[in-house]
Amino acid sequence: MKLGLIPKLLIGLLLGIVVGMFAPQWLTSITETGRVILGNLIKFFIPLIIFSFIAASIAQLKESAGKLLSVTVGLSYIDTVIACTIAAVTSYIVIPGFVNGRSFSETTAKVIGEPIVEIAFPPLMDIMSALVLAIVIGLAASWGKSRIIADVVDELKGIIDVVIRRFMIPIIPIFIFCIFVGISAKGELSGAIAVFGKMLLLIIILQLIWLVIEYTVAGIISKSNPLTALKCMLPAYITAMGTMSSAATMPISLRQAKTIPGMDKKIADFVMPLCANIHSAGAALTLTISAITVSVLTQGTLPPVSLIIVFIIVLGIVLTGAAGVPGGSVLATLGILQSILGFDEVGLGLMLALFMVQDTFGTATNITGDGALALIVNRFFGKKENEAEVLEGNLHVTSESN
Repeated sequence: MKLGLIPKLLIGLLLGIVVGMFAPQWLTSITETGRVILGNLIKFFIPLIIFSFIAASIAQLKESAGKLLSVTVGLSYIDTVIACTIAAVTSYIVIPGFVNGRSFSETTAKVIGEPIVEIAFPPLMDIMSALVLAIVIGLAASWGKSRIIADVVDELKGIIDVVIRRFMIPIIPIFIFCIFVGISAKGELSGAIAVFGKMLLLIIILQLIWLVIEYTVAGIISKSNPLTALKCMLPAYITAMGTMSSAATMPISLRQAKTIPGMDKKIADFVMPLCANIHSAGAALTLTISAITVSVLTQGTLPPVSLIIVFIIVLGIVLTGAAGVPGGSVLATLGILQSILGFDEVGLGLMLALFMVQDTFGTATNITGDGALALIVNRFFGKKENEAEVLEGNLHVTSESN
């Protein structure tokens, strides 16, 4: 039976811990070599991921209605930034208590082997250059008649998508194994598992709370029953937990969005596929909490608030083009973790492990939240005759509760 990604990650993590406890220095030299080489390979592809995903997403915007598109994209970005802000505020309050003075940055008595060889793979451009160039190229293709440029960036995105699925995702469990061999061999693992367990529980709780907030706000704006809408989207939530892909779950989410009382089917046809590729509030929330936790563990202190603000602003932009690809969100984010928060290979490896383990919940939050955004967009662009259906749906729910 073929194992999925999460079982492979857990095996790599646990095996790395066990091997690290007993590994002689020559063996840690081999795993450190793997950590450095695989880390450099991942860093090489990060700017290409950011450029191709963002440029292709912006280039495709011209195929949609301007005002409707602008409102949907704007709502998605605002939703993501607010989710990140709540996650950041909560993390600054709670995470120091979780960590309780533990830090990977402390000097340890145990010495591990040095990498046998270090092979550099210099990226073609730095992270911010890739982001700016993607926006420029994408806008040029979107505003003009640059069909060739649009086709090129779309094909490049397809190539990078294949690289992610067939190369980067398969090597991540090996990278995680090498990371945790080093952490375990240095004796730095004590208490970290408890920290990660508490952090993952916090992430899941906040994701559920955020869904309630999204649908409450959407219900108030659309003058509809938020519980009815959320109930309609539950099959999409469950499906997304299995697929771990917003794009793969999109047919189910689209079908369920159309069952929300008062939803204009044309609005659902527009918003749900679009949000499957631009809306990542659940993933963004996870990445924010994980980044602050890993920063405390690896650097010994909370990151400056100014850096987290910049991180959240850029994160919302970066995730716009990476939402539909399994693992794409965290891979696209590695660049800003490195350039803004100063993460090294250990920090990036921890982020990969933590994100992938909870990805099933993050994806479910992303795709279910799309329904709330569709409800808001429907309030302003949907057909007015659907308001009768909203009222009928609310009366039906009220009668059931009585």
